[in-house]
Amino acid sequence: MACKTAFDPRTVAREIPGLFDAVFPRLTPGVVSTFNRDGYQCGCDPVSSEDVAACVLQHAMLFELGFAVGEILLSGQTVDWNTCMVRAVERQRRYFDAQIPDVVPAHDRGVAEHVGENLAIMLQELGSAKQCGVITGPVIPGFQWIASGRGDFAIDRTLVEVKCTAKNFSAADYRQLTIYWLLSYIAAIEGSGNEWPDGILLNPRSGRYVTLRFDEFLRIVSSGNTKVDIVSRFASMLGTRSGI
Repeated sequence: MACKTAFDPRTVAREIPGLFDAVFPRLTPGVVSTFNRDGYQCGCDPVSSEDVAACVLQHAMLFELGFAVGEILLSGQTVDWNTCMVRAVERQRRYFDAQIPDVVPAHDRGVAEHVGENLAIMLQELGSAKQCGVITGPVIPGFQWIASGRGDFAIDRTLVEVKCTAKNFSAADYRQLTIYWLLSYIAAIEGSGNEWPDGILLNPRSGRYVTLRFDEFLRIVSSGNTKVDIVSRFASMLGTRSGI
């Protein structure tokens, strides 16, 4: 049956987790906790939970504003709040209904700026370590009924996904990064792209990040299956859900 709707990679990873159970059977809470413990703390100041709790804006929009601030700072431009709000709403509308806030209170702006400054600092430090610039919005290739999409950032061949949460990175966060790798590997096999060898989950709210060498990570979460086995099983699973 032909698929009537194309799903973006992020939605597949976060809303159809059953696709991953057979492909990555060991992506368990225990494995996630282990990788979270091996994360790194950046030198920037974390955003306090009290400051976030005092904000008026919904947290999703607040952190989208912070993301927009970070993008602008990385480009070397001065932060313009009208531009930040437009960018934040555009990102939100990829997945949710979103409206431009009538007013962004001064406190909320301060928190968003803190998030954005941390994001820029962390990415610049990671880029300096690799002696590479930061790429915004790297292309994530599609496959079958999964549409192509955009990641958050890339540094050389390292894919960076940003999560603003008070908690540790979740299994859904790791799934998202892993499907991005998987789609890049399929594109590399087909001769239409390059594989991501490394990934980073980065949280500018806490100042922490986790790095993944995909070869090592895949050996753990796929129970030792080869990359070809992973692709074969994943393609088979997509075929069973082609009528979504």
